[in-house]
Amino acid sequence: MQYLKNSKIINYSSINLENLKPNSPLIFSSFHFGSFRLFNSVLFELGHKIVIIIDDTIVQKQKDDLLYKVKPLLNAKKSSDFLILSVQDRTSIFKLKKLISEGYIMSVYLDGNNGVNIKKQNFEKGFNKINFLNKEIFVKNGIPKLASLLKAKIIPVLSYRNKNEDSIIEFHKELYATQYQTKQEFIIKSIEKSFSLLEKKIKKHPSQFTSWLTLQDMFLRNYSSSYIKKNIIKGIFNDSRYSIFLLNTSYFIFDLLDYKSYPINQKLANSIKKNNFDNIDLNLKQELIQKNIII
Repeated sequence: MQYLKNSKIINYSSINLENLKPNSPLIFSSFHFGSFRLFNSVLFELGHKIVIIIDDTIVQKQKDDLLYKVKPLLNAKKSSDFLILSVQDRTSIFKLKKLISEGYIMSVYLDGNNGVNIKKQNFEKGFNKINFLNKEIFVKNGIPKLASLLKAKIIPVLSYRNKNEDSIIEFHKELYATQYQTKQEFIIKSIEKSFSLLEKKIKKHPSQFTSWLTLQDMFLRNYSSSYIKKNIIKGIFNDSRYSIFLLNTSYFIFDLLDYKSYPINQKLANSIKKNNFDNIDLNLKQELIQKNIII
């Protein structure tokens, strides 16, 4: 694909990406940020055999497109291949051991989170609490546990678009269990370091994070932040509490305190971008003021 040729690869790890026979199992871990599928295409065109581990709902929706529409468009080498494995497959660990012995590398997304509010979910066992964007969130710890079990190295990957809309793919320094004194320390630190890399990118490119809508499912709370009644209204967008982002063709406002998303129309999105609310409906304007979206 032509766009792959125009992509810039920055490799901070000590892993030779062109080595098709690594000394240890590799897990390339990423997030739904920027061109998040791009690194898989790059590794595939380098000749790697990849097993993508994703949620079963995504498997059902995208498996055919990935295998029969995307894969044929890539410039495969003789050794290139990719498979899709559901994370809910109870036999996945046995399949992974076999695939690793056959030279496959693993690809995962750390923010593929079903949430801590699922009924009967024991988040104390399946999640770790970390600080992210000035909030405590609960992140699934299955990937570092898998890495520890398989003696695999985790390579955090972030793909994003710069101000010129060029695609950048960063492969960060690898993380592995023997860097730490205990297995539990490795699990916690590898999650914290990976999400720290994501946080830095979100602060620079907030509109490229596609998981804003599901981020609220990653933390447990029984409260909501109150609104402050203002005596003086300046008539400007409150960008200290809210952020606006575009997902596909739909606009949303994201509450940075309560981690909630609200769909809005393009007219309101344009008003927010221009910081001009003179032409919006009066009732809507009052609601935006009441919720401190306009201050």
